[in-house]
Amino acid sequence: MKMTDKQQQLAAFLDQSTMEGGVDFHLHTHYSDGLQSPADVLRAAWKARLRAAAITDHDTLGGIAEAAAEQKLLLRENTDRAETVFVAGIEISTHFADAEIHLLAYFPEKPPAEMYEFIAEVQKERKIRNQKMFDQILKLGYELSISGPEEGDRADEVWGRVHLARQLVRDGHFTSGKEAFNKLLAPGKPAYIARRHFTVQECLRMINAANGLAVLAHPHEYKFCPLSVDDKAAVQLLTGIFRDLKAMGLHGIEAFHGMVDPERANLFYKLARELDLIVTQGSDNHGKDENDSHHVMYTGETKLYRDYVLSRDQSAE
Repeated sequence: MKMTDKQQQLAAFLDQSTMEGGVDFHLHTHYSDGLQSPADVLRAAWKARLRAAAITDHDTLGGIAEAAAEQKLLLRENTDRAETVFVAGIEISTHFADAEIHLLAYFPEKPPAEMYEFIAEVQKERKIRNQKMFDQILKLGYELSISGPEEGDRADEVWGRVHLARQLVRDGHFTSGKEAFNKLLAPGKPAYIARRHFTVQECLRMINAANGLAVLAHPHEYKFCPLSVDDKAAVQLLTGIFRDLKAMGLHGIEAFHGMVDPERANLFYKLARELDLIVTQGSDNHGKDENDSHHVMYTGETKLYRDYVLSRDQSAE
């Protein structure tokens, strides 16, 4: 699929800055399941001296305007140092190869109205699922101190299973969000209900129509990812999946994720280069929480291409 000039420029920036290091293109705020405001996340990115940072909340673009406004303030306050470039993004849930997968979409400027309209439809499906899961939790005998899902502190929050887990912890049913998932909310558990997703083709088509860049998030988390890089058949299957997604409009792979092991990060990088896909680096940071299993935000010193690829293959590009 041919990219526009703006898509090509953004693709080059994401890929080249990932190679150079000191960037974080996967950050969450309280508009989805993060714990900090977009302004606080962006300030933290500047404090960490990141060269570039992207806010990529789950199924919402709600924090982009706030982050863009904060970026203007930070530019005025920090005239004596290099800018931390802000990239607008989103993480969209969909299905492919019999698995739920997540797409990171990045935009060269403010996402167009059509993208906001599409995401509003995505959010409708999420809300339907939230209500079904909330009702199921009550049927299972867990009393909650809220009258329904999305009765949070912020009306603009986009709820998901993480929010339900946090509410169950607040109401004393579990000691941690991880326990709530393991016993109640994970696939196959009593309160889990699958939700309807837009197809990966629909999502990729919309991202491309909105002049965005589509990157496959944390590929190591999916069941089609090989457990061992030495499993040639599994690597061949993964290569085919990457190739099929590219044919549908995918532009890149998040090779360097906060929780990926070096061996598979190196594999993702090599496959991306083989298939002419860009690679990105993202921590998937959600903010500080004692039960948070996500990685901390990267810093200006984080250079995962160097750590995961060059350290293993001195002949790498």
